[in-house]
This record gives sequence, structure tokens and C-alpha cells, in this order.
Amino acid sequence: MGTRSKAAAAGDTQKGILNELTAYEQDILLIDVIQDDSELFESVTQESLLKLGPTKVPKPGPIGQVLSMFPRLYEPSPAIEQRLTSVKIDVLCDIPDITEDGEDRPWRPHTSSKEQSTRPAKKSQTEKLDQPDSNNNHERMWPIKSVTCLPNHVCPPKTVRNGSWITSLANKSEFRHQKSNAYCRLYFSESLSCGFKMCRFQHVPMEGDEKFCVETVVRFTKNSMCLQKAGAVFAGYYHNNPPGVYFSMPMFLSLIWSLLKAGMISDVFSVLRVSLAHKIVPDYDFLLALFNYVREKGLMGLVPELMQLTFMMANSGLALSLDCLDCVKNTPEVQQTICPKSVSSKLSTITPVPEYLNLAHAVVEIELCSKQEDWRQMGEVFRSICQSNQRTNLMEQISGRIAIALLSESKDKLSLPFATFAETVCQDDEDSLARVFLGRIGVSLMLRYHKTHQWYKGQRVVEVLCISKVDYSTLKGLFGNEDNASRCFLITVATELFLFSGSLEGALNILRENKWFLSSASWPCNPDDLESRARLLTRLAEKTSHRDTLEVLCNLPGLQEPTDLVDVSRYGPLFNAHLQICVDRQTLPVASDSVDFMLSKKLAVDQAILKMLFHKLAKQNLWLRAREVFRHCLRTGYYKGMSAPPGFMTLIVPCGLGVVELALAIEMFITVNATVILPLSETTPCCPMITLKRTLSCEREYLSAGSRLLSAASIPQPKLIIHYKAVNSSQEQVFTLDVASARSWLRRNHLWANDMWPH
Repeated sequence: MGTRSKAAAAGDTQKGILNELTAYEQDILLIDVIQDDSELFESVTQESLLKLGPTKVPKPGPIGQVLSMFPRLYEPSPAIEQRLTSVKIDVLCDIPDITEDGEDRPWRPHTSSKEQSTRPAKKSQTEKLDQPDSNNNHERMWPIKSVTCLPNHVCPPKTVRNGSWITSLANKSEFRHQKSNAYCRLYFSESLSCGFKMCRFQHVPMEGDEKFCVETVVRFTKNSMCLQKAGAVFAGYYHNNPPGVYFSMPMFLSLIWSLLKAGMISDVFSVLRVSLAHKIVPDYDFLLALFNYVREKGLMGLVPELMQLTFMMANSGLALSLDCLDCVKNTPEVQQTICPKSVSSKLSTITPVPEYLNLAHAVVEIELCSKQEDWRQMGEVFRSICQSNQRTNLMEQISGRIAIALLSESKDKLSLPFATFAETVCQDDEDSLARVFLGRIGVSLMLRYHKTHQWYKGQRVVEVLCISKVDYSTLKGLFGNEDNASRCFLITVATELFLFSGSLEGALNILRENKWFLSSASWPCNPDDLESRARLLTRLAEKTSHRDTLEVLCNLPGLQEPTDLVDVSRYGPLFNAHLQICVDRQTLPVASDSVDFMLSKKLAVDQAILKMLFHKLAKQNLWLRAREVFRHCLRTGYYKGMSAPPGFMTLIVPCGLGVVELALAIEMFITVNATVILPLSETTPCCPMITLKRTLSCEREYLSAGSRLLSAASIPQPKLIIHYKAVNSSQEQVFTLDVASARSWLRRNHLWANDMWPH
């Protein structure tokens, strides 16, 4: 209370009494008491009591009615009486403006309680006895003794004689801090409620008072008894005012969640309608919870409005916002309640009915199925979407949501949600669109499980795709940069999922089923993809059997399809290591095939390993295989120093050849010169010659080459006879081949020899 107000209250008590409105404006607390209470009044002098004059009647309000005021406690002056009119009415009007007479308003003479009790009251006045106004002010027939509440002074709680409530100390303290006395203190109290149908005080925060609105909503939201008022305050203020700096999204979400948990759906709808008008949307979880609540409680009568709100949320940018807006009509419950025509008519007031009507509901259903882990139902929903022939970009968004749902942690750690989902989707073999997007979902799952090293789950995803006959390697993923993954990379990822989960056979089958694909004009790959494949095949080659290892190595990048991106010469050590293992473990056919492949790709074969291979082939009497390998070596130029031209009658062999290699060289020499050797007589001086050509190897090897050549002559059947002759001008040893032994060998072996050795 200001200084002037205090003085007026204290100094003018002898001149007259205040009227009630003036007391209210000067923040004087009025307390109704029992006059004959000796304990209360025994120490209070009559002169210290402040008495109030009659209640001032305002001018007629906007609704054309005037409030009948409470009974006067004395006879009014003629000037005041001319201003008072009585109208019998059951409700109070909200009257914003009240005129004052100013400081020269005459004070009423002091009236004793005896005179007051004997003064008659008019009928219109007695009808209004004991009715409080909405700010806790009560008017009585008895004189009211007042106590002034000074600043920083807490008045004791007052008890209303004919009322059933008690104003709490905390509520009084709260309201003293409010910006304006225009608000209804009963309505904005947490423990009280305004019972008037029309209250003269504000129940809605005024324009610009957003801070008070937000604080009130937060305070009411915490009190379950005030939730309805919280929603009404929010809706009332933001219905006419845009959100400002004090608006809080957590406050908004807390309010609607509290209303939903309390089952106050109509209040939820009211708040949402107001918020959506300002493009304020709840989170996606709330919409799902709202759908779920309506469905669980069977509130089918709310479905039309719920569909309208869903449309408005999509328009306002909720997470389910799609290119076209869709309504909720696909569940059996909704179909029993609303037909498509009524859906269209109810939604036509918001936005034109979209072309595709099932999509929004499908998104909600998918999320609900995810939370309930109902993967089979999710498959049914997805298949229904595919059957409606949605556009590709919309299907990508739906498929992306499903992929995220399937990646979520399931309660059953051993189950794979994708398996149940895919089984449901693939029930219709004719739906190619469903299979395509099923494959894209599978690709995203594969890549995610591969990235997070969940090898077993990834392996099962690939197995499901193969069982479903989905060519996943020709599809793209749904997330991030997955659409840039090449076909080579997808096959590599699928293979690694099997390899790292311990299924070598499964890894090989993936590669074989895709024909070890690397690159093509339609599905090009980059150097990184080739490097990834090379690393994979190298790991796989270390774990598989000899024959499978050779198959793996033969499909290293750049070998089957030459490319400038890969230098194939670097694979030489891998093949030689594999060849060494095959020779050591006596898997000679695989070793022979390895040499053939290396020669065909111009990979250098380790000479020592090749000698050992020929030795073991001869020892196991695999002469046919040995001759084929030797002939291949000759054709590919492996023995560059060897020469045996037909009709020349001279064989030049490198001194580094092994015994078996020398024997095979002699067989070839005799065969290609058969037409010359057969006519020769046994006594002819012209004999076939064999020269050991020096190489850059050590001298010791050259000296031992003569002995190896003589030993090689005894290997063919029948045996051949070779004689040392001399050393030529190049210091190379020269040997002669006995014509008779050569002729004998030709006669026995000419049938297969002519087919084996080239001419």
C-alpha cells in the first residue's frame, strides 16, 4: 500500500468509511468476523475500526446488463442513489471499467452495529447476501471490520462464516506477486476454484503477459487437480497470441503428456489445435502414444478429429511429414467407425484429400509395431503399402523407418526381427515392388551389422535375402551414402559377414552365386572396392582347402578381368606360397593347376618349387600331368634358353633344369625330329646333339648338369643312351643321342608323343 493510501486509511477513519471498491483498490484486506466474539474485540477500541461504505455499482457492461450490488449497510446519499440501479440477474459480468468520484467523494457517517442490524434491506439486496466475488471478497448484512495488510506483512488466514473454504497463506503470497489485480485469484489458485459462470476477473492471461501464462501452466501441470485449468490457460492465451520469448517447448510437451496420462483427451485436442495453429507440433512419440490410447480405450468417436490433427501435424512439419498428406483409416476399428467418404468430408476442411490415403496411418502402425515388437504385423502393413503402388521417394521413407525399427534392440536377443518381417512380406510372390524394397531394407541392415561387427546377425540377414530370392547385390541401401555402395562392395560385405561369423562355405557360396563379380559398365567399382575384395580373398584363402584356395586366388581382382587399377604381379608370392603348400602336402593336381594358372597370367613361378613338383609328379607316375605342365611352360616361354626346332637335330637346354625336366625335354626333342631320326642308319655319323647352355647361375650347378642329363636319359621307357662328346667354343658341354635308342623309343611311344609334343 502506498504512503498516500496508508494515510487515507489511518487518518480518515473519523471522517467516514471507505466503500468496498476503494478498499479493494487500496489493497485493504477485508475480513468477515463475528461481532460478539469477545476474544477478538475485547482489546480493540471502537474508534480504531475502519468501516466501509456501500459498494459502488459500475456502469452497464458490454452484454447490456448491470450487476445488482450487495445490500447497503446504511441509507445512501441522494447523489449516490441516483447512480444506483438494481437489475435482478443470476450471473456477474466482467466489467473492466469502474468510474470513481475522485478524492472529493463524501465519507459516510459512522453507523453503529445496532442501527445496522435494525435497518431494513431491500428485496433485491437480500437476494445477493453471502455471495463472494471471484477475488475472495464477501459482502454481509453485518458491519465489516477491516484490518489493513501492510507491505511485507502476512495477514492471518480468514474464515468465512457462511463459506466452506479457507484461503491458504501460500496462495495469498503468490497472488501478491502477480503483475495485475485483474486476474481471478480463485481461478489461478491451486487449491481453490472459481464457481461463477461469468466472473468479473480474468481467467485468461492478457496480451503481453506470456511469462505469467507459462509460469501458471507449469505450476498447474504439476498439480493433477489443476490439469484442466492448465490446458485452458494455455489454449486461452495462445489462441489469440503468438508464442513469444517465454514460450517453452518442454512446458508444452509436459502439459500434453500430463493431459494424456490423465485421460483428458478433449483437453489434449484443444491444446493441440491451438499449438498447431502456430506450427508447434509435439514429438513423434506423443502422437504414437495418442493413437495407442485411442485404440486401447476404443474411443472410436475421437478418430475423425484425431485424423484431422494428424493432417495438421504433417502440414506443420512433424517427423512423419511426407510429400502427400494421408489419413488414418486402415485399421479394422477405424473402418468400422468411419467410411472413406466421411473421412474425405471431414478432412476437406483442412486440406484436399491426398492421392495416397494409407501412408500416414502406415507410419504410425510401423512405429507401434516396433514398440510392440510385432514384426509380422509390420510386414503386413509394409506389404499393404507396396500393393497401393506408392511413389518411390515415399516408399524410401517408409522403408527407412522400417529399417530403423528392425535395427532396434529386441527383447529376444537370439531372434532376428528381419526374418519374421521378410517372411510376411514375401507371401505374395507376384509383388516385385515389395521384394525390391525388402532387399533395400536388407542391404541397410547388412551394412549396419557389418559396420558394428555384428557378424552373426548380418549373416542371417543375407541368408534371409537369399531364401527370399532377393538379388540384394543389385540394390541400394536407404541411409546416408549407402546408395553409393558398388555391387562389388555389397558382395564383399556379405561374404565377410559369413567369413567372420565362421561360415567358410557360406562365404564361398556368396562369391560363387555372384560369379565372383567385381565390376562392369553398369556396376563400376573403385580402387577401394578392389582393395577390400583382395583383402577378403587373401583372408579366405588362408582358411580354406587347397582346391578352394586356388579358386579364391584365381579370382583376385585383376586376374579374371585385367584392369589398370591393379598390378597383378603382386599376387606372385601368394600363388607361390600356395604352390609350396600343395607340393609339400602332396596335393599335386592342385599344384599343377596352380602352375598352369600362374603361367597363363604371367606370374613368375619359383623354379625350385617347379622342380620339386616335376619330381613328385614323376615319382607318383603322373607323367601325363607332368608333360602337360612342361609343355605349358614351353608355350608361355618359361624356359627361355631351351630350343629344339624341327629338323635341326640339336637340342639346347639350360643347365638349371632338373632331371625330370631334362627327360621331358629329350622326349620332346625326339618327337619333333622323328621324321629325321627314323630314316637314319645305326652307323651314320650324323647323330642328334644335346648342348647344355650355361646360365648366370653358379659353376657348380653347371658342372652337375651333365650328370643330371645322363640320369634323365634312363627315365624314358625304353631307356635312351646319351654320350658325352666334347666342349664347344662357348665352353658348353655337348652330348650325342644314340640313334638306335631314339628310334626304339619312337616306335613304342609315337602314338601319344605326336599328340603331346608340338611340331
